[in-house]
Amino acid sequence: GATAERMGIGGAALHARHPHLIVAACKGFLSGPYAERTAADEVVQMMTGLAYMTGPTGRPLRAGASITDILGGLFGALGVVAALRERDREGNGREIRVGLFETGLFTVAQHMMAYALGGKEAPPMPEREFTWPVYDVFDTSDGRQVFVGAITDGQWMGLCEALGMDNLISDPDLRNRDGRMAARDRTIPEFQRAISRYGASQLSGILNAHGVSCATIHRPAEMYSDPQARAHLSISQLPDGRQIRGPGMPLEIDGAPLGAPMDVAAPGADTESVLGKLGLGPEEIRLAAGLRS
Repeated sequence: GATAERMGIGGAALHARHPHLIVAACKGFLSGPYAERTAADEVVQMMTGLAYMTGPTGRPLRAGASITDILGGLFGALGVVAALRERDREGNGREIRVGLFETGLFTVAQHMMAYALGGKEAPPMPEREFTWPVYDVFDTSDGRQVFVGAITDGQWMGLCEALGMDNLISDPDLRNRDGRMAARDRTIPEFQRAISRYGASQLSGILNAHGVSCATIHRPAEMYSDPQARAHLSISQLPDGRQIRGPGMPLEIDGAPLGAPMDVAAPGADTESVLGKLGLGPEEIRLAAGLRS
């Protein structure tokens, strides 16, 4: 960004000295009228319509995670991998820039394209028009909430069978998707009454056994006791010696997790090593790192 340019370490300056370098930077906005503006994750969620689509009308709501920061980093990494592949063939470096605003724009592409194709703006997701017979959140007997999705004919039948709702199976008005959609006003309350007889864990077991999508709504902290999540937590050590567990990379290669857990280094822990590898002597390192002998 502009700060790097002022320091003489912008992409153009680095490439002039080292043409093979791949330089990646994340900034608020890519080239365009907003290029010099400052930005942050929540700012671009508001600007691009992501917050509008997340909260109900009149109550824009940022997503429950710093999604543009996270996706921006992933797009940057993807650009670096592509540039490395090209460098293997061509030997040249590249300067890669990722914009938070443009990342936010990418997240609402489905809504933009729906408007471009159909001329109709989608309402915020909490008020969206349902396109499936059952795609709702229900309350269970133990005070939890579960999301249940019955999209296909098989899932509809599985849901009805799992809950013992033979009356819906035999109902001639519910033989196809259109009929089920038209009857949501009466079927969803019936499903709620049936689901309220079960605890969340029991319901999940029954519905999964019948091939019906079901998810108990959890808080992030509860992931530490979730068996699937626990299978993919990594242990890292902090500078003060404490150990913490957190999610690892969400992919496997040849059936194995990607890489080993990374410990968190103390600020400046690698400064001398890095500067030494760049050819600086002890005195230069002390000056560059702001150390006192």
